Amino acid sequence: DKVALRWIGKDGQRRDLTYRQLAAETNRFANTLRALGVSPGERVFILLGRVPELYVAVLGALKAKCVVSPLFSAFGPEPIATRINLGEGAVLVTTELLYERKVAKIRGELPTLRHVLLVGEDGQATSVPGTLDLATLLAQAADSFDIVSTGPEDMSLLHFTSGTTGTPKGAMHVHGAVATHWATGK
Repeated sequence: DKVALRWIGKDGQRRDLTYRQLAAETNRFANTLRALGVSPGERVFILLGRVPELYVAVLGALKAKCVVSPLFSAFGPEPIATRINLGEGAVLVTTELLYERKVAKIRGELPTLRHVLLVGEDGQATSVPGTLDLATLLAQAADSFDIVSTGPEDMSLLHFTSGTTGTPKGAMHVHGAVATHWATGK
Protein backbone atom coordinates (compact mmCIF):
# COMPACT_ATOMS: atom_id res chain seq x y z
CA ASP A 1 0.00 0.00 0.00
CA LYS A 2 3.01 2.31 -0.31
CA VAL A 3 2.90 5.03 -2.93
CA ALA A 4 4.52 3.85 -6.14
CA LEU A 5 3.75 6.87 -8.28
CA ARG A 6 2.87 10.41 -7.28
CA TRP A 7 1.70 12.64 -10.10
CA ILE A 8 1.18 16.38 -9.84
CA GLY A 9 -0.49 18.01 -12.82
CA LYS A 10 0.24 21.41 -14.27
CA ASP A 11 -2.78 22.89 -12.51
CA GLY A 12 -1.79 21.35 -9.16
CA GLN A 13 -4.09 18.35 -9.26
CA ARG A 14 -2.59 15.29 -7.58
CA ARG A 15 -2.94 11.59 -8.10
CA ASP A 16 -1.20 8.87 -6.13
CA LEU A 17 -1.04 5.22 -7.16
CA THR A 18 0.05 2.61 -4.64
CA TYR A 19 2.00 -0.41 -5.77
CA ARG A 20 -1.21 -2.46 -5.41
CA GLN A 21 -3.16 0.02 -7.56
CA LEU A 22 -0.37 0.21 -10.13
CA ALA A 23 -0.27 -3.59 -10.36
CA ALA A 24 -4.06 -3.70 -10.86
CA GLU A 25 -4.04 -0.94 -13.50
CA THR A 26 -1.19 -2.47 -15.46
CA ASN A 27 -2.98 -5.83 -15.31
CA ARG A 28 -6.11 -4.14 -16.67
CA PHE A 29 -4.05 -2.66 -19.52
CA ALA A 30 -2.54 -6.08 -20.35
CA ASN A 31 -6.05 -7.60 -20.32
CA THR A 32 -7.29 -4.78 -22.56
CA LEU A 33 -4.60 -5.57 -25.11
CA ARG A 34 -5.58 -9.24 -25.08
CA ALA A 35 -9.29 -8.37 -25.45
CA LEU A 36 -8.39 -6.26 -28.50
CA GLY A 37 -6.58 -9.23 -30.05
CA VAL A 38 -3.09 -7.77 -29.60
CA SER A 39 -0.55 -10.61 -29.53
CA PRO A 40 2.82 -10.94 -27.81
CA GLY A 41 5.51 -9.28 -29.90
CA GLU A 42 3.19 -6.69 -31.45
CA ARG A 43 4.19 -3.05 -31.08
CA VAL A 44 2.44 -0.63 -28.74
CA PHE A 45 3.40 2.98 -29.46
CA ILE A 46 2.90 5.56 -26.74
CA LEU A 47 2.50 9.27 -27.50
CA LEU A 48 1.85 10.82 -24.09
CA GLY A 49 3.29 13.34 -21.72
CA ARG A 50 4.29 12.23 -18.23
CA VAL A 51 0.86 11.22 -16.97
CA PRO A 52 0.10 8.10 -14.91
CA GLU A 53 -1.35 6.38 -17.98
CA LEU A 54 2.10 6.49 -19.59
CA TYR A 55 3.49 4.20 -16.89
CA VAL A 56 0.36 2.01 -16.87
CA ALA A 57 0.62 1.51 -20.63
CA VAL A 58 4.36 0.76 -20.64
CA LEU A 59 4.23 -1.73 -17.78
CA GLY A 60 0.95 -3.29 -18.93
CA ALA A 61 2.26 -3.80 -22.46
CA LEU A 62 5.44 -5.39 -21.11
CA LYS A 63 3.33 -7.74 -18.97
CA ALA A 64 1.50 -8.80 -22.14
CA LYS A 65 4.89 -9.40 -23.85
CA CYS A 66 4.23 -6.62 -26.33
CA VAL A 67 7.03 -4.35 -27.55
CA VAL A 68 6.78 -0.77 -26.28
CA SER A 69 7.86 2.14 -28.45
CA PRO A 70 7.70 5.62 -26.90
CA LEU A 71 7.14 8.63 -29.14
CA PHE A 72 8.29 12.15 -28.25
CA SER A 73 5.15 14.26 -27.76
CA ALA A 74 6.74 17.21 -29.61
CA PHE A 75 7.01 15.15 -32.84
CA GLY A 76 4.90 16.30 -35.76
CA PRO A 77 2.78 14.02 -37.94
CA GLU A 78 5.57 12.96 -40.31
CA PRO A 79 8.03 11.70 -37.65
CA ILE A 80 5.17 9.90 -35.91
CA ALA A 81 4.05 8.21 -39.14
CA THR A 82 7.62 7.23 -40.03
CA ARG A 83 8.23 5.54 -36.69
CA ILE A 84 4.86 3.78 -36.48
CA ASN A 85 5.30 2.47 -40.02
CA LEU A 86 8.92 1.37 -39.50
CA GLY A 87 7.98 -0.31 -36.21
CA GLU A 88 4.76 -1.81 -37.59
CA GLY A 89 2.73 -0.32 -34.74
CA ALA A 90 -0.50 -2.15 -33.90
CA VAL A 91 -1.62 0.11 -31.04
CA LEU A 92 -1.19 3.80 -30.26
CA VAL A 93 -1.90 5.22 -26.81
CA THR A 94 -2.27 9.00 -26.85
CA THR A 95 -4.49 11.88 -25.78
CA GLU A 96 -7.41 13.28 -27.72
CA LEU A 97 -5.52 16.55 -28.27
CA LEU A 98 -2.36 14.87 -29.58
CA TYR A 99 -4.41 12.53 -31.75
CA GLU A 100 -6.39 15.32 -33.38
CA ARG A 101 -3.33 17.54 -33.87
CA LYS A 102 -0.83 14.95 -35.04
CA VAL A 103 -2.37 11.60 -35.98
CA ALA A 104 -5.95 11.95 -37.27
CA LYS A 105 -4.89 13.40 -40.63
CA ILE A 106 -2.28 10.68 -41.23
CA ARG A 107 -4.26 7.71 -39.87
CA GLY A 108 -4.84 6.43 -43.41
CA GLU A 109 -1.07 6.28 -43.91
CA LEU A 110 -0.64 3.83 -41.00
CA PRO A 111 -1.70 0.42 -42.39
CA THR A 112 -0.58 -1.67 -39.38
CA LEU A 113 -2.26 0.56 -36.77
CA ARG A 114 -5.40 -1.27 -35.64
CA HIS A 115 -6.24 0.49 -32.37
CA VAL A 116 -5.90 4.02 -31.00
CA LEU A 117 -6.53 4.22 -27.26
CA LEU A 118 -7.24 7.73 -26.01
CA VAL A 119 -6.45 9.03 -22.55
CA GLY A 120 -9.12 11.56 -21.62
CA GLU A 121 -8.31 14.92 -20.12
CA ASP A 122 -9.03 14.94 -16.36
CA GLY A 123 -10.49 11.44 -16.58
CA GLN A 124 -13.19 12.48 -19.04
CA ALA A 125 -14.25 9.87 -21.57
CA THR A 126 -13.40 10.55 -25.19
CA SER A 127 -15.57 9.89 -28.21
CA VAL A 128 -13.41 10.51 -31.26
CA PRO A 129 -14.44 8.40 -34.27
CA GLY A 130 -12.03 5.55 -35.00
CA THR A 131 -10.59 5.53 -31.47
CA LEU A 132 -11.32 3.82 -28.16
CA ASP A 133 -11.56 5.41 -24.72
CA LEU A 134 -8.83 3.92 -22.53
CA ALA A 135 -10.60 4.63 -19.21
CA THR A 136 -13.70 2.76 -20.37
CA LEU A 137 -11.64 -0.20 -21.55
CA LEU A 138 -9.69 -0.36 -18.29
CA ALA A 139 -12.88 -0.20 -16.23
CA GLN A 140 -14.19 -3.25 -18.11
CA ALA A 141 -10.98 -5.30 -17.75
CA ALA A 142 -10.06 -7.67 -14.94
CA ASP A 143 -7.41 -6.50 -12.50
CA SER A 144 -5.57 -9.83 -12.42
CA PHE A 145 -3.33 -11.06 -15.22
CA ASP A 146 -0.97 -13.98 -15.62
CA ILE A 147 2.16 -12.28 -16.87
CA VAL A 148 3.47 -13.84 -20.06
CA SER A 149 6.84 -15.53 -19.65
CA THR A 150 9.70 -13.79 -21.45
CA GLY A 151 13.25 -14.74 -22.22
CA PRO A 152 16.18 -12.38 -21.69
CA GLU A 153 16.62 -11.96 -25.47
CA ASP A 154 12.93 -11.29 -26.27
CA MET A 155 12.41 -7.78 -27.60
CA SER A 156 10.76 -5.42 -25.11
CA LEU A 157 11.43 -1.84 -26.20
CA LEU A 158 11.85 -0.22 -29.60
CA HIS A 159 13.46 3.21 -29.53
CA PHE A 160 14.24 5.22 -32.64
CA THR A 161 17.17 7.43 -33.48
CA SER A 162 16.45 11.11 -34.14
CA GLY A 163 16.38 10.82 -37.90
CA THR A 164 18.31 14.08 -38.31
CA THR A 165 20.73 12.49 -40.80
CA GLY A 166 18.26 10.25 -42.62
CA THR A 167 15.55 7.74 -41.91
CA PRO A 168 15.27 6.98 -38.17
CA LYS A 169 16.68 3.63 -37.18
CA GLY A 170 15.04 1.35 -34.64
CA ALA A 171 17.13 0.37 -31.64
CA MET A 172 15.81 -2.81 -30.06
CA HIS A 173 16.10 -3.47 -26.34
CA VAL A 174 15.50 -6.93 -24.92
CA HIS A 175 13.89 -7.98 -21.64
CA GLY A 176 17.32 -8.64 -20.13
CA ALA A 177 18.07 -4.95 -20.66
CA VAL A 178 14.81 -3.98 -18.90
CA ALA A 179 16.05 -5.79 -15.82
CA THR A 180 19.31 -3.85 -16.09
CA HIS A 181 17.37 -0.56 -16.41
CA TRP A 182 15.52 -1.48 -13.21
CA ALA A 183 18.77 -2.32 -11.36
CA THR A 184 20.40 0.91 -12.58
CA GLY A 185 17.37 2.98 -11.56
CA LYS A 186 17.22 1.35 -8.16
